Amino acid sequence: MRRLPVILGLFSVLAVPVAALAATSAPGDGSLVVKNGSAPYGAGLNVPVVQLTITGSVIGQVLGTGKIVIDAGPNADPASEPLVTGAGLPGDSARSDTAQVWKGTTFKFRAVGGTYTVLVYGSQVNLVAVGTGTVRLAGMPETPVGDGKYSLNGDDFASLPGTQTDKRVIGSNG
Repeated sequence: MRRLPVILGLFSVLAVPVAALAATSAPGDGSLVVKNGSAPYGAGLNVPVVQLTITGSVIGQVLGTGKIVIDAGPNADPASEPLVTGAGLPGDSARSDTAQVWKGTTFKFRAVGGTYTVLVYGSQVNLVAVGTGTVRLAGMPETPVGDGKYSLNGDDFASLPGTQTDKRVIGSNG
């Protein structure tokens, strides 16, 4: 008999994080997952592994050498400011007055709860995005395997394409 209150207590503790996660996703949200992505970077060739515009959240890391550009736009909520760790201080971007650039080796990033344009360059790129928007993806030319994989909106993982894709929709409202 004493087990029932303990079991009910455990279920209530687990229910709180599940409810919080459910509250952050909206109808129509989709997902993007990139695992170990690489695209040409450096020596004059700068192709983003991921180029996305999303209303939602993006988290990830670059384990090799790379660069990330994040633009939260002119009306960004200061409470939703992007965070990049391990890449030093940000620099200005030629893309826009509101974009910032970080470069380095082995850094992490997150942009949560807003509308962002994010470009990730380099090697060993890992990323998860949830929300609605559009994305363009690229891998290494002439490398059918080994340049990373991606899954869009819950589809099976596929190899990153050797040339940058056209825009693809994340979610159903993108």
